[in-house]
Amino acid sequence: MDAFWLYLHILLLVFWVGTDVGVFIAAKWSERSALSIETRQTVLQLGMVLDRLPRSALTLIIPSGCQLAVTSGWLNLSGAMLGGMWLFAAIWLAILWRGFLSTDPKTQEQSAKINWLLNLVLALVVSAAGVYSLTLGDMPDWLALKILAVGAIFCAGVLLDLLFKPAVDLFMALAATPDDMELNAAYSRALSPVYIAVLAIYAFALIAAALGVFK
Repeated sequence: MDAFWLYLHILLLVFWVGTDVGVFIAAKWSERSALSIETRQTVLQLGMVLDRLPRSALTLIIPSGCQLAVTSGWLNLSGAMLGGMWLFAAIWLAILWRGFLSTDPKTQEQSAKINWLLNLVLALVVSAAGVYSLTLGDMPDWLALKILAVGAIFCAGVLLDLLFKPAVDLFMALAATPDDMELNAAYSRALSPVYIAVLAIYAFALIAAALGVFK
């Protein structure tokens, strides 16, 4: 059974980081003022579709990781606690996909807000759990550090969503005046901190993976 949970955990990491690279590239291409605004809109829209996969993987990374740690004997959690984690992840996933599949802007906005709040909650809870485990817990240091890295990923994700909204607003304004060089420059400037947050997520994800592999 250990092999199954390990396989699932690795698969989630692949979908998470791999498809997120596509989102990163789509955002970079959307900056190209030499392209038609229709092409830029299509590229960014494709990036948002791809973004569904890493967001979905993120909801499952905690329960799958805890399940793997329990079956491997590294973590002591009750079956009820594990079941609660999976139930929480399933509800979160359902909220996400309700927003993804809905054509109602209000439903999409509501789903996005709930997703952001859940990311914030996980950022605080997982980071606190990592600090506690490293200082007072009885688990291996590599596992406590991995929990800290995942907490940092949630923190970067919260920041990412906050930073991305101004860029989206500027891009929507470009639909009316796509040749406005000042607006294009402002859009690129707005994306710069977004890229930093994305690269931070990649770095922490790779650190978390390395801690699990080279323990």
